[in-house]
Amino acid sequence: MADERSQDRRNMSSASSFEHKKHARPKPEPGEREEFVWILDYLPYGREDDPRPVYQKKPLIQSLGDSKFVLLELIPNEGKVPPVHIKTPIGPGEKEYIDRVKTRIMYDELSRGAKLELPLAIAESVKAQEERFIKFYNDAQPVSMRQNSLELLPGVGKKLMLDILAETKKKPFDNFEDLKKRVPALRDPEKHIIDRIIEEMKGGQKYYVFAAPPKMKRE
Repeated sequence: MADERSQDRRNMSSASSFEHKKHARPKPEPGEREEFVWILDYLPYGREDDPRPVYQKKPLIQSLGDSKFVLLELIPNEGKVPPVHIKTPIGPGEKEYIDRVKTRIMYDELSRGAKLELPLAIAESVKAQEERFIKFYNDAQPVSMRQNSLELLPGVGKKLMLDILAETKKKPFDNFEDLKKRVPALRDPEKHIIDRIIEEMKGGQKYYVFAAPPKMKRE
């Protein structure tokens, strides 16, 4: 009987420490910390791969950092369910929805709903930070002997890159609309940025221009 109780305690301990053992990773380092995030998904019972009984599971929020595009899991304030697709603070001070940052996560750890929401949230962030991203086009420099930083954008080849550089020599672009008018072949400059950010989130890149490099999984 004593052996059975001991085994039960070990099982409960193993289940309760599931998130620590399998998902615990360092919180974002100082250079990766975010002040605001975009809510991607609210998980009332946590992750699907959490093997614990439902009554032991806690709500989680999956989110996108607004500056470094770091993917974060957050602990919500008790009784608070944030709407998806809002920008909310996670820095110092009182926060309506967020209790604390739990951990940084990888792209493939996002829920299906979070992955669907991700491009929309990035688009909102890029639109709100237009000056930052138009500067990327204006200040494009070589990253190697054979490649310009513009060519890191999906869909931007040599010819399009040269067209953009030729226009920046005449006059820097004022905004995305100005860029589209002066380089008609670049129909959607925001989308090229969005696609590159998602590529960087997935990892395996030689250069990280917009997003903080993802952390390796820790088993």
